[in-house]
Amino acid sequence: MTRTRTRATTRTRAGAGSSRLATKAMLVRPYTVRKGDTVFKISQKRDVKIEDILSVNHGLRKEKIQEGQTILLPSSKLSERDREILDGVKGWGKYRAYPVRKGECIEDIIEKRGITMDEVEALNDGVDLSSLRAYQVIKLPKNKFTEREKEMLVGCARVPAAFFSSVSGISFGKIALVVLVAGVAGVAAWKSRED
Repeated sequence: MTRTRTRATTRTRAGAGSSRLATKAMLVRPYTVRKGDTVFKISQKRDVKIEDILSVNHGLRKEKIQEGQTILLPSSKLSERDREILDGVKGWGKYRAYPVRKGECIEDIIEKRGITMDEVEALNDGVDLSSLRAYQVIKLPKNKFTEREKEMLVGCARVPAAFFSSVSGISFGKIALVVLVAGVAGVAAWKSRED
């Protein structure tokens, strides 16, 4: 189960020398810590309070996270990159839109996702894939994602793991489900910004 409802518990001061527990329910998702991540950086990218991250990760100390460690985050809080990924899977057809990040080359993009050069060339006819620019949008096969992208889509958008199967051809039902869920997740994320 990748999306879980948990109770976030925080201590609040009720008076001199006493404390009480304040508990609230929130939907959470797993997040794998990447190189250079800190609790502060993660909270800034997703506009979430450090206290909320710590409250759903009992025993986590903000100065002690490691690359590869899995922590929980509120599922409604998305980074800008998470929103770009959700936006990229909204279309119909055999591809998804992928905005290139600064410094990425085509080899990095396809290797991380298990895509062949033939597949990406077929989808991007006439595009010079050897000289990609930051924010340039290219087409990638619809069912090929990095582990982090899968984690985010399953955790935030409730995309079933079967969507990522290696079976060739994506059914209309899978595409419709992802479009629907991505739209709902996008609205939820947008509305959560108002809170």
